[in-house]
Amino acid sequence: MNDNEKLRQILTKDLDVRASDGAYDRMLHAVLEEHESTRRTQSAKTLTIAGRFVMKKPMIRFAIAAVIVAAVILGLLEFIGTGSKSAVVWAEVAQKVNASRGVIFRMTEHIVPDTYEQGVDFTVNHWSSTQSRLDGYKGDKIIKTIWTNCNTKTGTLVDHYHKSYVKMTFEKTMPDRFGMADPNSMIQRFLSCQHKELGPKTIAGVLCEGMETTDPAFYGGGNPPEPPMARVWVSVETGYPVQFEGERVYDEAHHTLVQDQFQWDTKLDASLFEPNIPAGYIDISP
Repeated sequence: MNDNEKLRQILTKDLDVRASDGAYDRMLHAVLEEHESTRRTQSAKTLTIAGRFVMKKPMIRFAIAAVIVAAVILGLLEFIGTGSKSAVVWAEVAQKVNASRGVIFRMTEHIVPDTYEQGVDFTVNHWSSTQSRLDGYKGDKIIKTIWTNCNTKTGTLVDHYHKSYVKMTFEKTMPDRFGMADPNSMIQRFLSCQHKELGPKTIAGVLCEGMETTDPAFYGGGNPPEPPMARVWVSVETGYPVQFEGERVYDEAHHTLVQDQFQWDTKLDASLFEPNIPAGYIDISP
């Protein structure tokens, strides 16, 4: 076994580091170059291979440490040792989310039995702090759109399948901000409930850390027939949520929900929140 093979063993055995293949290769290349440089500057005295490697091991470790520091600064490595601390500061995540100008995300919900007759595969949502637009998709076509405005306490639903629309006034029943479906209040609700932090997980190529709660208070309290579950995954790099997962039973139906493909702190054009009713659609408002 040559020196470089022994060095590879040190890297894999002694370092508690996980990196992408490209990052690992760059780190190893830099360490090996330092190792070769050290070997070239050694005394010309004849040493056995084993003795030479033992003598140089402190220098190798120094080179490894130097490269790791540089890699961390460049964001190349992810430390995942059992004693490592969380890379996510949840209070800061809550501040970032609350300050987000707007957010776009996909939502997929399954209800069994589907007494609501949703008829959509998923929705694409545009949310500001007080307004929302929900486009419901069946395949690649929008079959319904719902606009909601917390300031005016109004809502409009356009059903493209039946070529009809409904206008609603919520009067005093709608809060100033959205409730449980609001991704802007997501982290605050987690932090206000009993919860546990989850270890690292890669979602859609993004390194995340998570938080989970089974506290009924997350969904508004009460005594559900089964313990609810809510889980959120946050990007270690950006500090923004990457995926939300929810599961609960209410109205005698089992609901599962996933929110993903988030685009945070997005400036949303005001025209997105103006209801657009195509000509010829029938008003079926009660």
